[in-house]
Amino acid sequence: MVEAQSVCVIGAGFSGLTSALILARNGRKVTLIEKSPRLGLTGRGFSREGVYFDTGLHYTGGLAENGIVSRYLRYLGLAPLDVAAFADDCFDEIRFADTGRVVRLPIGYEAMTEALCRQFPQDAVAVRAYMRDAHSDFDASSLLGFFMNMGGAPSKRSNVPLARYLENATGNAHLRATLAMHSLLYGVSPEEVSFTQHAYVTASYFDSVHNFAGGGRALVLAMERKLESLGVTIRKGTAVTRLHSDSPKRLNAVELDSGERIDTDAVVCTVHPPALAAMGKDVLRPAYLAHLRDLEETSTACMLFGIAEARPECLKGRNLFLCRDATLENSFSADAKPENGPYFVACSPQKDGGDGRIGVVVVAPGSFEQVRAWAGSGRADRPAAYKQWKQHVMENIRQSLVDMCPELAAVRFVDGATPLTMRDFLHTPHGGLYGCKHSVGQLNPMPMTRISNLWLAGQSIIAPGLMGTMISAFLACGFLVGHSTLHKDAVCG
Repeated sequence: MVEAQSVCVIGAGFSGLTSALILARNGRKVTLIEKSPRLGLTGRGFSREGVYFDTGLHYTGGLAENGIVSRYLRYLGLAPLDVAAFADDCFDEIRFADTGRVVRLPIGYEAMTEALCRQFPQDAVAVRAYMRDAHSDFDASSLLGFFMNMGGAPSKRSNVPLARYLENATGNAHLRATLAMHSLLYGVSPEEVSFTQHAYVTASYFDSVHNFAGGGRALVLAMERKLESLGVTIRKGTAVTRLHSDSPKRLNAVELDSGERIDTDAVVCTVHPPALAAMGKDVLRPAYLAHLRDLEETSTACMLFGIAEARPECLKGRNLFLCRDATLENSFSADAKPENGPYFVACSPQKDGGDGRIGVVVVAPGSFEQVRAWAGSGRADRPAAYKQWKQHVMENIRQSLVDMCPELAAVRFVDGATPLTMRDFLHTPHGGLYGCKHSVGQLNPMPMTRISNLWLAGQSIIAPGLMGTMISAFLACGFLVGHSTLHKDAVCG
């Protein structure tokens, strides 16, 4: 535990918002600095024609009454928040166009195991082994207590690529694709991600799957209200450009793009690691700077946003994965073709607009290479060639989507996003959706650094998603307020 009365938190995504709340709740004087004009920009989504689109939080595990995310929210003073449940018998439906096979995933460890065994009866042994191993690795992970297993033995599967595990388990390509499907939701291919890291995401759905009734926006707004009540100083629309130090291993101030300097006793940085390298070039070691800059990003995407007059039957209580065949490679390819899928399709978690209309979000593969020619442009000055390309791609995605799921033909698509959109909103160099990859071959930054009062949080540190970002915040802030205190109050309390 490090004594610090004033703390600057850089970045106001879910990890930055969580960090600021933890520190303020524990009596620290907190300044939260966000480059974008609004807090939680990605997580809060947006509206078109009075209809809400939930862009950054489609669902999460851990929101049951005693789930770990629910405990964190209670600790932060954010409960109760109304949650939206998914259908117990099928929260995700996977459709394979090549065979017409439809796979339905129910909520719960036992239910999911038995359902997969029924749907893949020749591979029941493989299904049971996968579910058992995923459950075991998740239960043994830091995700349940926000402590890294420094002294314990890591899982023997922590360095085994998911694809290799699945190839050894079964020759059924559609089962392998089914068990690897959620890699689309953290942006690392089955060939690169470890089985254990994959389990951190998928096994969180074994016990519960929910969203907030008002989507990610409801959580962001609740966090904003709590920050205000705790007296947190919020600086929006300004970026940190430089970290200052008063000794080789200690920071004493951050500098904003306006030239203003804010003195501080400590910094919790939640931005994308290459952005940390840019602001820390005067204080971080050259080797560490090079490592931050060289980290590989997760995959990017194209997205479609549509309005349905009523929730489509195929999206009632569930999400869709639409696949041409049993391969997922196109999602992670450097020259990914958006029209080839696979697609993830989700609805906003509640009716919006007051008339039953609902927002439909489609996530399609994307490649930054396809937009590199326009990389020098900003949101306000995209050239005509880019706009024409975007329109063409969006039309192709829609047609491919409807071919695989005719029930979506009535959805009226009103907007779209490309890897350039992702880059500009997520502040990642190539539009990576989930920070830096958590892969077998990449060593991601730890929460602590060699600067004695600089700690890191965010999707790149522990794990992606809401649960991963919140845990990274608790880990980082534990060095300031005491891990034992946080563990007792947030997890055990």
